[in-house]
Amino acid sequence: MKRLDSIQALRAVAALLVMVCHAATEVDVGTSASASHWWLLVNAKGQFGVDIFFVVSGFVMMYIISGQRSGGTSATWFISERIVRVVPLYWVATLLSVAVGVVVPALKHKSFVTLPYVLRSMFFVPSSNPMTGAPEPVLGLGWTLNYEMFFYVVISCVLLLGIRRVYLALIAVFVALVALGMVLQPESVVLKSWTHTIILEFMFGVLFAQLRLSGVRVGLPVQLALLTAGVAGWLLTGLPIHGEFDLRGLVWGPPAALIFAGVVLGRREAAYPKLLLLIGDASYSLYLTHLFVMRATSLAVNHLPMNPALRPVVFFAIFIPAAVGLSILSYRKFEVPTMRLGRRVLRGWLTKPAVAEGGAAAGT
Repeated sequence: MKRLDSIQALRAVAALLVMVCHAATEVDVGTSASASHWWLLVNAKGQFGVDIFFVVSGFVMMYIISGQRSGGTSATWFISERIVRVVPLYWVATLLSVAVGVVVPALKHKSFVTLPYVLRSMFFVPSSNPMTGAPEPVLGLGWTLNYEMFFYVVISCVLLLGIRRVYLALIAVFVALVALGMVLQPESVVLKSWTHTIILEFMFGVLFAQLRLSGVRVGLPVQLALLTAGVAGWLLTGLPIHGEFDLRGLVWGPPAALIFAGVVLGRREAAYPKLLLLIGDASYSLYLTHLFVMRATSLAVNHLPMNPALRPVVFFAIFIPAAVGLSILSYRKFEVPTMRLGRRVLRGWLTKPAVAEGGAAAGT
């Protein structure tokens, strides 16, 4: 897949939104009523980063498999590469979260874990936190990866079945799942997750990938109109401060899709700051590691003798550079080496089967 700077820029924006969203809850403690309302609003609006991530994911996955012939080899390659890309850092972050909860519980708000809960978390099975009952894994952020991995598995199954028009099959499957969820209203955490409206956000990305691959581009006036409509939809609607948002994919999915289309479907690629693109490269690390930096920064700042009104300023001044710096280090020193090693192992493991299947196909 040709690298698109617009995709990396969106990844950076999405990761930064999520980071600020969580930081808002951290600095909210002990603030005045008016300030608390502001931080709650920042937290609610910052969650929109996840919706952008899901649209981006749908687009990127379709781009990855474009031009590939459906079949067992393509399915195996696809899911294996996704595992290599996602699992190593997530497992390290999850185990680190468990260790921190046991050794330094002050760094975690929710530190109670059980072995079955940890194993379900590591293998992307949606489950409830034994302590709070919330539908989240050990590393709370991992709830989005449960959706991502489910999306990858469905793509692999579609490829395995040899369906040529993968994008149509995916849209049919995900729309059917959401419809079933609305009709049946399942109580199971697993079924509730796999039929939630948020999975439709992947399909927006799938559609845009198909449009771009078909040569669809829009001019600057249309781009600006799409961006304006998307930002307005984001700001004028949103998650309730309290309670579950079952229609998230139908309310925040379209604004995320409009913003995505405005950025990615233009006739020309914009010139983005190098730092923003670097953050986009490291967005997965930033997403998974920023909570560790956030809690450490919060504990340190809370022990400094200063006017409480200054604490949020000092907190953000330390937290943002530290979290971004750690994510870039993690990307360069952990993500990239593990991806290279994993793909090298995959090539050695899958090359012979791929050659054999190719030879058999040529002889028919």
